[in-house]
Amino acid sequence: MKIQIKDIQYLREKTGFGIMDCKKELEKANGDVDKAYLLLEERGLQIQEKKQERNSEEGIVYSEVINKVGVIVEVSTETDFVARSPEFLQAVKEMATNIAEDKKDKLDEMIRSMVMKFRENIQLKKYNIIEGDFPYAYNHGNGKYSVLLKLDTDEYNEELSKELAMQIIGLNPTYVSRKDIPKDILDSLKDEILEDIKSDPTLSQKPQKVFDKILLGRMEKFFKEKCLLEQTYIKDEKLTVQDMLLSKYGSLSKSINIDKFYRYEKAEAQNKCACGNNMFID
Repeated sequence: MKIQIKDIQYLREKTGFGIMDCKKELEKANGDVDKAYLLLEERGLQIQEKKQERNSEEGIVYSEVINKVGVIVEVSTETDFVARSPEFLQAVKEMATNIAEDKKDKLDEMIRSMVMKFRENIQLKKYNIIEGDFPYAYNHGNGKYSVLLKLDTDEYNEELSKELAMQIIGLNPTYVSRKDIPKDILDSLKDEILEDIKSDPTLSQKPQKVFDKILLGRMEKFFKEKCLLEQTYIKDEKLTVQDMLLSKYGSLSKSINIDKFYRYEKAEAQNKCACGNNMFID
């Protein structure tokens, strides 16, 4: 029985195992590629199960628009060395493509292949999708930050999309505007503020109108911190983001509205090392 080089290459690309591993399983399978693949798959599952016991604190966040489908992902691994490699980024890009093309059934196989290739615990932590016209993806900080957003507008505006993405990275809003905040969140916030006021000896004896004024002030502060449109514009502290939209883009035939956004930030690992290449363009 002669082992075909093309079969070894196929199994290597398919599973992430090395040449000798693929050759060994082909020999066990008497040259049957499908059977060898199943043997390697079984080995891969065993290795993946063992790797999952190890910490996976490194990795990257990444976003991309693929055929009008925006995808943002967070993929973790064990070491900064692997996370900063071009091969890891390419694998993450392929994962994003499969998500955009609704091939989510391939994700487990992709992760297993990455585990085999990099010999580390690889995990797809989370992902989100934005579909429709003009989604925009922005990556910053060598895999540290990523934003995916969509504007409700008649035409694509890259300049504005980038400005908003940088705003979102810089000031980390949670909502587009105050009207997007769920009622239960607002009620909980009001209760928390009132409890804090009443527990303060210097305020507890004040009349109700003082309570109401303090409550209103703290609620407004929350809106300015957490709502994108009410945040201070990072390029001009005299303006809010809403002011900027009106002053710079108010002459457009259709007013620009921010449909939705996602902001991912890769948390710092406890034992951080500085190594690898810069793969991203800010």
